[in-house]
Amino acid sequence: MPRARPKPNSTPDDVAFGINACQMALEHNAARSVLWDQATRNHRVRDLVAAAANAGLVVQAVDTERLDQLTGGGVHQSVLVRLKPVAWVDLREQVRPPGPALVLLLDGITDPQNVGAILRTSVALGVRAIVLPQRRGALLTPGVHRASAGLSFVAPVASPQNLASAVRDLRASDFWVVAATGAAGATDATAFDWPQRTALVLGSEGEGVSHLLRQEADFAVALPMDPRVESLNVGVATGALGYLWKRQWPAS
Repeated sequence: MPRARPKPNSTPDDVAFGINACQMALEHNAARSVLWDQATRNHRVRDLVAAAANAGLVVQAVDTERLDQLTGGGVHQSVLVRLKPVAWVDLREQVRPPGPALVLLLDGITDPQNVGAILRTSVALGVRAIVLPQRRGALLTPGVHRASAGLSFVAPVASPQNLASAVRDLRASDFWVVAATGAAGATDATAFDWPQRTALVLGSEGEGVSHLLRQEADFAVALPMDPRVESLNVGVATGALGYLWKRQWPAS
């Protein structure tokens, strides 16, 4: 009988795997040790392991079955890093500098592929902060690290207790709250006069932005779409909305 592969959800949260994610973890001082399959011939893995050893990290050679086990059967490309505790940014300090700034608040978005895509887009846009609340929020899991191509180790991520407290802090720093929603009455995002300091609330595809945060929002915007399309993937919508803001405030 063939050996059952580990379930994907059995992966611990304090690891990253895959060459790009591991490389970024090393470059940004997020790794504490490296496990690798010494049978690999991939020169990028071998270079990564050599760099980790030179940096004084613990390096351990294991077989591919052990990596399969640790990654829950994920595509590890023969390398895995164990991570240091997440270095969250302080939201109040992050938004203190004046001038144009975009902050993303993720409301109930927990899918690792979506979160990873949003983090990657955020780095490309140069957003001031991404807010992942402890309640109804996503964890920085191996899937997120991989989906973001390791840019989760670069993105300025804050993790307050909840989004309501984050909104209060952002208002105190002169941010206007804009909810992305398909609800009736929302302003066409392509014609919207984006505030210089925008806190953009994004909801999951299933539930959208919560009622509480819709009430808290100063504005609601929606992307114009062909009526045959009910909604966009939240990662795609984030990129479109973010670049509309960036078009108006390019010097941010």
